[in-house]
Amino acid sequence: MPKPEDIEVIMKRRPDWEFLQKLPKELHGFTFKEGGQLNGHEFVLGSYVNEVARRRLELIYTKETFDYVPVRQIGLLRYRDFRYITRDKDVFAEWITSAIDRLVEEITPTYIPRTEHLLKDKGILAWRFPDTLPERIGNFVKFIGPQYPLDFINNATVILDYADFDTGNELVFLYNRVRNEFYAENKILMIPNTIHEFDAKKLEDLEVLLAERLETYLLGMENGGK
Repeated sequence: MPKPEDIEVIMKRRPDWEFLQKLPKELHGFTFKEGGQLNGHEFVLGSYVNEVARRRLELIYTKETFDYVPVRQIGLLRYRDFRYITRDKDVFAEWITSAIDRLVEEITPTYIPRTEHLLKDKGILAWRFPDTLPERIGNFVKFIGPQYPLDFINNATVILDYADFDTGNELVFLYNRVRNEFYAENKILMIPNTIHEFDAKKLEDLEVLLAERLETYLLGMENGGK
């Protein structure tokens, strides 16, 4: 395993790093932005950004574990793509150069995950009940729906997401592909929490919970009641 590099060395190398200079400037509606920002323990090497879609792919080095890794930001959801994590800068450059087109495509608003067949068998891709739900509840807007779900972490797929982008509050509904169950998580001021109000084994059961509880729950979050 390569010896961890000093962050100062990486920061000095970034502006002239040939790997970054050769990356496409535009991909799938995303624009490459220069890095150089140090956000806590994460140093941004560069990123692909679509501000209108509220989506970005960041290439970072983290001082926390001394790794290079891509980070996805989809609305208020932020998570690392551990398929491409390494301490070796040359390996990272090779991986990203080869995979960057697909990595950016995977965060476009109309991308259907590679778990498509499983999601189709479960009825998620054809699930139309969310179309009957309000586009906005209070300050929350419907951001992700089941027609274009998002493969997330821990074997989960996001199938519905209501987000308040101004406050960092969110209610996200997921399907766990291993446990074969539906559940929800909330986020208050960007801090995630486990909840059980929307646990369900079937889409039909989730529909009942959404009809009974969604609006009340979101308004309660907005008013500090959840």
